Amino acid sequence: MKETLEIRINYDYANLLFKADEGKNLGTTVKVVKLSKDDPRYKEIPVIADVVKRKYDRGFFFGWEYRRKYTKKELELAKLFQIKIKVTFEPSGVECGTLYDETVACEICGANRKQVSLLTLKKGTIPKMDIAKTIGGEIVVSDKFANAVKVRNLKGLQLTPINFEVGVSDYSQLVASSEIELSPNTVVGINPFNLSTSDEGEIYKCPQGDTIGLNLLSEAYVLNNSPINDCDFLRSKQNIGVKRGLLRPEPIYFCSLAFRKMIEEEKLTGFEFEITNIE
Repeated sequence: MKETLEIRINYDYANLLFKADEGKNLGTTVKVVKLSKDDPRYKEIPVIADVVKRKYDRGFFFGWEYRRKYTKKELELAKLFQIKIKVTFEPSGVECGTLYDETVACEICGANRKQVSLLTLKKGTIPKMDIAKTIGGEIVVSDKFANAVKVRNLKGLQLTPINFEVGVSDYSQLVASSEIELSPNTVVGINPFNLSTSDEGEIYKCPQGDTIGLNLLSEAYVLNNSPINDCDFLRSKQNIGVKRGLLRPEPIYFCSLAFRKMIEEEKLTGFEFEITNIE
């Protein structure tokens, strides 16, 4: 596996670490640079970020994403994959009238509230993908996806109808019926250079264990248990994220080789996959 960090650097201060012709400029505000952890400049980023913050009260970087590429052999030997949903949209179900029981949610981090009505969304807002997610964490799949699941008889997927505020929907909500536990080897934090569990009054690690951090920084590591062998779609027991406005902590989603094969053979859109480590 080859791992690189794609980071969006503040163009005004990019020259403190990078050459003018290095990376890709997005207008005059952002420079996108890709680095491996072996690059000596990787460790310099948090140092310079601290200097820029103290001296100019500005951010040195705006965003980041890990990119992981696997060999053909690694993919063939993998038993479990993390599903990364590429597209997020709004409004969320709550904004359209979907009902939740918040009394069962964790009173500290807000995780694990219970949906008590069919998902209702606004017509015309769902991206033209076979899978997408609202900003509230609700997963939406196309009719093509739902039919492929039924034909292949995949296990562990709950598909329920979606209502539109006006009109009839041909989309379904996707929910995982089983969960697996993340291993302590799963690395979480605010960003690749800050593993803090809280920031500016927000708490990202729930003392009750419902939420373990703001962002996933490593590949996922899970404990080996029976649902891995019995289900094609699963969710993590622990959540990632924060309660902030309409946002809620969310689980990490996983799938079997058969699920990934369905996506590839049916040419379904909106998915990315990473190998999950089973311990």
